[in-house]
Amino acid sequence: MKNRIKYFAIITLAIFSIQCTSEDSNGVYVQPENEELTHPNDLYLYDNNGESLFEEFKTATRWRWNDNFIDPSQRATPINADLVIPSTKLVRHLWVEPYSASGEGGDRLIKDLFPAELVYIGSYIYKDDGSRLLGYAEAGARVTLLNLNSLDFSNRTWLANPGGGILATVHHEFSHIVHQTYGMPVGFNTISEKYLGQNWSNGVSRDDAIKLGMVRNYATSSEFEDFCEIVSHLLVVDKETFDEDFITQQDCSSLTDLDEIINCRELNEGRQLIQKKVELVVGYYKDNFNIDLLEVRDIIQERLNNVVENGAIPD
Repeated sequence: MKNRIKYFAIITLAIFSIQCTSEDSNGVYVQPENEELTHPNDLYLYDNNGESLFEEFKTATRWRWNDNFIDPSQRATPINADLVIPSTKLVRHLWVEPYSASGEGGDRLIKDLFPAELVYIGSYIYKDDGSRLLGYAEAGARVTLLNLNSLDFSNRTWLANPGGGILATVHHEFSHIVHQTYGMPVGFNTISEKYLGQNWSNGVSRDDAIKLGMVRNYATSSEFEDFCEIVSHLLVVDKETFDEDFITQQDCSSLTDLDEIINCRELNEGRQLIQKKVELVVGYYKDNFNIDLLEVRDIIQERLNNVVENGAIPD
């Protein structure tokens, strides 16, 4: 898309702020390709024997602090310099390579749509109103990754929690790039009866979202966020948990309380809508890109389990 559009994943929390800081090793950004590379991070990012993101995708990775990456009303901290290379290994191992390894279609899509810029920031971005951003994509050209100073490869929650895990964020944002470039699956926006817009944050629980046919409260804000949440949940939540939470019909026959019976039936009706969306999304990726999204999921899950078990990205 030509218009500069930011898709924000926002959750509400107590109001506080973190001041921006800078270190000598992480100072004002100077475009590496126009200077001699000396810092180990830049050597890895831009001149890594043909295996860097820049050499493969022409992607510039911004890790030095630059105030232009956030609005004046926002607060954040830079990424610690020693976490730049591990973060980049994560991007390749659990974002790029699962698509490439899934087949020719996945390899082509990741090469066509991988963003021209990645921005690494150490904390979440905190706003003056007390909300925080989990990450965002801008017009398909830049993806900003947040909370990287909490990097912990043995922590599955940090890696894959749908409410802020780094993998959930990157796959959500990459899904925005997909629909910004190729459009939404036809009919996706008609499966659920309504979206809540800005009211998504007004006490909407996960059960409320499921009853509307969505996997998380943020998905209720628009069809675009709904699409991206479906994709990210499908990829980063293990299949057993995903099916149990969002697909499998509960047995309501043993319930006797009327309110519990109604609640159970409404959840089941919502899960039927989610099932329709999953089928439509999987078909969309297969028909348009020759990608088996379920195979991408299986690759991610196998790799994710290995990373958590060993606490490291394999060489």
